[in-house]
Amino acid sequence: MLAKIKITGFAMAVMVLSVPMVYADNGDMKSTGGGDFSDMAKILNLSADQEKQLKGNRQKQIKIMKSVFEQMKSNREAFKAEIVKAAPDMNKINEIQTRLKTIKSQMIDNHLNSILEIKKILTPEQFVGYMALEDELGKNGGNGKEQEELGEEEKEDKGDSSSDDKD
Repeated sequence: MLAKIKITGFAMAVMVLSVPMVYADNGDMKSTGGGDFSDMAKILNLSADQEKQLKGNRQKQIKIMKSVFEQMKSNREAFKAEIVKAAPDMNKINEIQTRLKTIKSQMIDNHLNSILEIKKILTPEQFVGYMALEDELGKNGGNGKEQEELGEEEKEDKGDSSSDDKD
């Protein structure tokens, strides 16, 4: 029975630690052949006011995501410290897992709120174009800038998680 609990705990740990952090897209369009945010402005034919509002929204999201990733990092470290113990406390592990799930739920909520803010800024036609650009970025693996902003550890976590998702 104890072995079953340990195996289940380990499997859950692998799942928790293997989820990629894809919600920190920074909005520049490197994968569309351009170089920065101004490429998106050109593609979507944004007004100066729209561009300013989108940049503000992006900065706000980056600040939120940095905070979220710090929370995630500290909880992962606590999880790793507990799981490597000879006799890990399953209550602590479950508590950390619950916190990680809550953080991921917050990330999803933050992403949705960001999209809804963007939808308020753009015209319906521009929003359709924006979503198409976002889909393209997602298919191309994003642009990597969020990894630079969030630090080397998250970059490594993203790389590790992509190989876990292929089975």
